[in-house]
Amino acid sequence: MHDVDRLLRDELHRRSDLPAPSAAAVVTAVHGLRRRRRITAVAALSAVAVLATLAGTISALRPTAGSVPPAFPPSSPAGEVSLTESPEVWFADADHGFALARACPADPCQLYLAQTEDGGASWQRHAVPGETMPAEQRGPQLNLRVLSATTVALDSYDGTRRRFTTDGGRTWTSPSMEPQGTVAEIPEGGLAEVRSNTGKPIDIVVLRPDGSSALLATPPPTKPLTSMWTKVVRGDDGSAWVHGGDDTKTWLWVSRDRGRTWRDVPLPGDAARAGAGQRPYVDHGRILFIVESSPKRRVWRTTDDGAHWADLGKDLPPDPSGDAGLGAVVCFDGTLLVYEPLSGAVYRAMPSEATLGRVGDAPLWDRFGARYLRGAGRKTFEPPFEHSLDGLTWTELRL
Repeated sequence: MHDVDRLLRDELHRRSDLPAPSAAAVVTAVHGLRRRRRITAVAALSAVAVLATLAGTISALRPTAGSVPPAFPPSSPAGEVSLTESPEVWFADADHGFALARACPADPCQLYLAQTEDGGASWQRHAVPGETMPAEQRGPQLNLRVLSATTVALDSYDGTRRRFTTDGGRTWTSPSMEPQGTVAEIPEGGLAEVRSNTGKPIDIVVLRPDGSSALLATPPPTKPLTSMWTKVVRGDDGSAWVHGGDDTKTWLWVSRDRGRTWRDVPLPGDAARAGAGQRPYVDHGRILFIVESSPKRRVWRTTDDGAHWADLGKDLPPDPSGDAGLGAVVCFDGTLLVYEPLSGAVYRAMPSEATLGRVGDAPLWDRFGARYLRGAGRKTFEPPFEHSLDGLTWTELRL
């Protein structure tokens, strides 16, 4: 599978009811890797994302929850169990989350799935059958795919195997990753990803809640293209988004009926040119942003699926180095924060604001599902790792 996510694992990637923060408080700041795929070669651009909210209420989002198992090692780990060096963590909701971990009493190390049901206060660790990794390897060659509060798929990079659990890692099966048949829509509790086919239109491969895969009956009606996202990205409102292009154009497609139909979203400025690779930020679902770093810094916002775009970046300073790029994150209420990686400056545009304005500097965080994660080490995103529900109170992620 052509998967930029897999090439970027070592780099570093819903909500819950939160109290309104103080009007004077900086609520959150997120550092994140924003993944994309270019047209002409398999390449990646990392973008630092920062989340900071000075006023307002952070809205709520709770992602929906979701054979005799093969023999597997006992759940009580031998030796110290710790997060993989390249952390793989995801919170399905405020209370339920998962992390990949390993124990290395000998080489190779045994892979574990750690599960929390109390917002990270405690973790249960379950060995993943047949999954080991060399001690010097930063992370397993697996994608952590969280479907619900209890359901997880671990898909190998090479597409040859899937480990699947519906009880938080207590028991496991190994369904095939090969899609069988078609489905009319992406089901509730399911996930989807783009499969690019050389010289042919793309496929959408749906991971169903039972661990099986199928092809979506109606993928976006594109010419052959290279996907810039491997995932079909899900907005907060349940919308589904596909981003990609060919040698003539870059597209963005949206579906608001679980993939039954798709619409081409008109892109502004240079974002539609071939090979542009500018990452759309679709987290909110109804408020869409595009942050352009090259050839000129531009930040665009639309609230009507691209019919009209507002240029928010008129007051952004020019790029001092010419290749520094910009990072961004969309807050739960639709506020956009743009981060300048060299200076650390943060710019904000709330939904009611027409331009980005400077709001100060911020530390580096990232959002992993319904919680935030940050590295508390000396360097960016280094252990020990801490998680937070509101960006104010932090708890060490200790397995």
